[in-house]
Amino acid sequence: MRKRKTSEQRDKIILSYHKGIKVDALAKKHKLSRSIIYLWISESNKLKSIKKRHSLDFKNEIIKKIEDGSRVAEICELYQLSKSTVYHWVETISVLQVKKAQAKVIEKDKYDNLYQLFKTYSVTNQMSVEERISLITLNNQTYPIDFMCRLFNVARSTYYNYINHQTTPAIERDKILKEKIMNIYIKQNKIASASKYKIILQEQQTIASEKKIRYLMHELGLQFSKGNKSKKYMRPKTSIKYANVLKQAFNQSMPNRVWVSDITEIKINYRPVYLCVIIDLFSRKVIAYDISKVNNARLSLSTYKQAVIYRKTHPMLFHSDRGVQYTSKIFRSHLQRYDVQLSYSAVGYPYDNAPMESFFSHFKRESVYPHYPFSTDQAYKSNVHEYMDYYNKKRLHSSIGMIPPNLKEGLYRKN
Repeated sequence: MRKRKTSEQRDKIILSYHKGIKVDALAKKHKLSRSIIYLWISESNKLKSIKKRHSLDFKNEIIKKIEDGSRVAEICELYQLSKSTVYHWVETISVLQVKKAQAKVIEKDKYDNLYQLFKTYSVTNQMSVEERISLITLNNQTYPIDFMCRLFNVARSTYYNYINHQTTPAIERDKILKEKIMNIYIKQNKIASASKYKIILQEQQTIASEKKIRYLMHELGLQFSKGNKSKKYMRPKTSIKYANVLKQAFNQSMPNRVWVSDITEIKINYRPVYLCVIIDLFSRKVIAYDISKVNNARLSLSTYKQAVIYRKTHPMLFHSDRGVQYTSKIFRSHLQRYDVQLSYSAVGYPYDNAPMESFFSHFKRESVYPHYPFSTDQAYKSNVHEYMDYYNKKRLHSSIGMIPPNLKEGLYRKN
């Protein structure tokens, strides 16, 4: 039985062929078939094409031959390689796996450190710049400055500027903005609204984005009032007797064209108290309001008479919901006596009286809920009076160009 040739013997046979010895002579000398020698020559030619790309598989094959005992000179002559190239592969690739393992350990340690920092300071996104810089300073003996600046989202220039001068232009600007925001908060009846604060700051020649204002308000601990999600209502069938003449035409071009009204309820010492309000759609100004313990036509009529005394005229159109306070004979006949056209929202469809719904929603969030419960009726009345005064004189209204209702009417009279 013929012994199998080793890799080194096979390479010598192939090398002899390339030196000019014929295949017949090689087959006779080494007692091999010509087909086997031709197969080895063919495989060696494939390796030559691979070696041109110097792939990792080819390099490993060369290194394995050397480890098995093949001489470097013979391999270089066989595969047309320089000795320096082969020796370089032996030195680098043989330790490559070790280096990769070491790199993985280093990366693991790095991310472990990163995890520990995040675990220790899990609220970094809510921290001010000063607090983040103090954390970097606290850990600068353990971790690189550059690494921690990227971790805590602080520019290196900001960090070094603060360390050298104990402040930065951005920090100074934030301090000034915080003072202005707090002053606005007090003047605006302690109501937090970034969009409105932005308009007021612009009037004071100070430019700041809503996002920045909201961030600083959060740092100051100023709470935002959030409303509930609005429900969706199906439009009901129309009524001939109580027609909707207004048809959601809420933007009016002049005062006293359309007045809208509604009534809301809160409980004081477990007893209901009712507030009736009338608003002029042109300026969204509250022109009359009244409070009563009884919810009937007298309340709505009393409020309407107050509005007439204040405006010294009647509106062209009066819109409300279909509550009995507005559909009663006593109320309808009084308005019809002065040729006031009546308009009513559809049943169960608050969109038809959206300005009043919006007003009461803001009124409760901004004035009632922060002070609820009220101990006496007088405390509630005082609260209502303060809010109405603030609403007409100071509160910015988005539907009239982010200005107060009184200013809207003042501009109209000037023109």
